[in-house]
Amino acid sequence: MDSVRLLRRTLAGILVAILTVGLSLAVPDISVKVQPLGLGACQVKSPITWATITLHWSKSGGIIQTWTLTGASVVFSNDVHGEFNFTIQIKIRGYHSFWDSTPTTDLVKGTFSTNSGILAGTVYQLTLNASPNYAVSPFFNFPEPEIVNAVGTVAGGIALCPGEISLVSEGIGTGSTSYSPPPLNVSEIRTTVNNTGNPELRNYVINFTVSPSCVPDLSKVYVTDSSGKQLYFWAFNDSTNGKIWFWVNYTVPANSVREIIIHLNGTGTSPYFDPNRVFWNFTENLELSEMMLQVIGVNLSRISARGYTGYVIDTYANLDVPNSYHPGPMFLGFYQYRRGIYYLHGIGINYWVSFSTLSYSYQLGSVTLAGTNPSQLSLWSYSVVNDNIPLSSSGLYSVAFNNLTKNIGLYLNGTFLGSTKVRGTLIPPILGQYNANSGSHYYWIGVRPFASSPPRVSLPTTCSAPSSGTYTFTLYFRP
Repeated sequence: MDSVRLLRRTLAGILVAILTVGLSLAVPDISVKVQPLGLGACQVKSPITWATITLHWSKSGGIIQTWTLTGASVVFSNDVHGEFNFTIQIKIRGYHSFWDSTPTTDLVKGTFSTNSGILAGTVYQLTLNASPNYAVSPFFNFPEPEIVNAVGTVAGGIALCPGEISLVSEGIGTGSTSYSPPPLNVSEIRTTVNNTGNPELRNYVINFTVSPSCVPDLSKVYVTDSSGKQLYFWAFNDSTNGKIWFWVNYTVPANSVREIIIHLNGTGTSPYFDPNRVFWNFTENLELSEMMLQVIGVNLSRISARGYTGYVIDTYANLDVPNSYHPGPMFLGFYQYRRGIYYLHGIGINYWVSFSTLSYSYQLGSVTLAGTNPSQLSLWSYSVVNDNIPLSSSGLYSVAFNNLTKNIGLYLNGTFLGSTKVRGTLIPPILGQYNANSGSHYYWIGVRPFASSPPRVSLPTTCSAPSSGTYTFTLYFRP
């Protein structure tokens, strides 16, 4: 028994000693590994790179119009999982009524929230806190409402941090239409092409304008898609209007949002700077004097096979609009043959003098030439479409021919002048000069395909050239 008691006392003493030593060493021996916040893959940053916003307007009236902001939509650059919240503040400046002497600046807030995440390239509708009205009439010098500035914030998205302790972090970012440093210090201009809801546009020609302040040396520019593949492009410096026009041949995937990138620091003139590889037809230095017609070669079957409903002519020209009652320059694109008579339909420009007010203006009209011999056509009719168009004879003219609607629209330096509806079958474009003093000079002519629902193209505000009616813009988010 004594030996048993002795053994128990010994074991108890050893156990007490072990517990005492163990307790005294417990704190120094336990090390807790913590994943630092804000480091590595778990750094809190914006879950998206950019967001493209489009404003939607309801327009009513004729010469005097009322524009009402009815909604806005947004497309995001990245997929985001989990809860996501987006808020944007848009400053819009315009005239609320024709009695206003100065424009008013309105602040419109748009929001979008979801608990189930977002998909890149999908169109989401924004909820607006206001629907302001604006008075618009170029005739009375009341311009369209203008987007002055826009900033936005995003919050959301989940990310699991690596390590023994996992944390859920929320990304957040602030986006703006403009950033510092100034545009001259940037090495590229990222252009968003939003083709959401549209089919594939094969060999399409993207057209947009860039501020000259963003392109210090046009000879060093080259263009790629987001993967780095070089694209054929052409650019024209319109110094008179403070714009550099770009045309880029690019196949736009169906229902997509993509970026094409203008690189500013190349080593010299790019071999991809080639209008003959951009346009579907390119012609230089065409002179037309009185009673002349010139056909521009375009493969109409190729246009139809690609799913396009027509074409657009872009031309930098000095148009001769003589002082007469007959149209000067004409753009013809539709043909009919009935009862031995050939008809050519198009749109033409005339110079008009009002003897009652002793004033003059330019007219835009629907033109038809007719005759029994297609090489000897005379003016059949000229119906005025617009009796007072703002015309400068020199500039970049664009004429859109839509075979689906039989409609022809005319633009000058990107501003819409007017349109007319005609009859007939689409034919290759014909430039004509019915009446002339000395003739019209077309310095270059480019033909590109017409899409009934073209993709929306937007640039950073700092590099966007002045334009009218552009209500799609992009916020860029910095991490």
